[in-house]
Amino acid sequence: MGNKHAPGATQADMTRPSIATLPYEIQVAIFEAAMDPQIFFVDITNNFRTFTRPAAKALGLACLLSREVYIKSKTLHMFGERFHWVDPERDIFYLRKDDPVPRAQRPTDQESNLPSGEWFNSSAVRNVAVDLLYLGDHPRHDPVIRLWTLFPDMRAIHVFVPKGPPQTPVLRATPETLVLSAIPSNQIVAAPGHDRELWLAVRYQVKKVCARILDTENGWRGRFQPEVAGHLTSLWVTQTQSQTPPEDADGEDR
Repeated sequence: MGNKHAPGATQADMTRPSIATLPYEIQVAIFEAAMDPQIFFVDITNNFRTFTRPAAKALGLACLLSREVYIKSKTLHMFGERFHWVDPERDIFYLRKDDPVPRAQRPTDQESNLPSGEWFNSSAVRNVAVDLLYLGDHPRHDPVIRLWTLFPDMRAIHVFVPKGPPQTPVLRATPETLVLSAIPSNQIVAAPGHDRELWLAVRYQVKKVCARILDTENGWRGRFQPEVAGHLTSLWVTQTQSQTPPEDADGEDR
């Protein structure tokens, strides 16, 4: 392995360990491993669609190499009136809010009532996320059709499950505070007001209903069978917030 170093990755403090002292290939590997997918929030209210820009990626501005790694798999796409760097293979579009899901016997039943609002390049939206609550109860046919109608190039459905016991309410998160972690296949999950299920069973059911829709609709205009992934959600808390003692009604520390 050569000892070429990254342009821009300079050691700020010679007395402390620094990534700048590592070989170029290792620096690249570290930055690639640290680059999490961006999460765009999508809201649909009264049939009007809006996008919320993802959290700022400070890691992409750390140095010239981190910037290079950050944008190498991304392309510019317009959402609303702004351009964003998007990696269609990894970045996630979280449908945080939607109008009531209509019932549909056929997928084409929903295509005549698509939301208006901010324009977007549908080919860049391949990873779509919803809360477990959004999917409702088995067989989850109507929510899947709704997602496929809104995002015809969807390649994966990401299901968000709040970290905690079953029936934990959906978190009120922002792009800056939402944290994702892996969900164990044997995790018992349940949206508020719904029965408990094994996550592995939920995943299987969603994949099965997607396959059934494609089979009965002859591929539904070239759509793809999506992967189904699950994530536990939590809120990012700063060290200052975590160390702040709770206060009673009179404002005194307990």
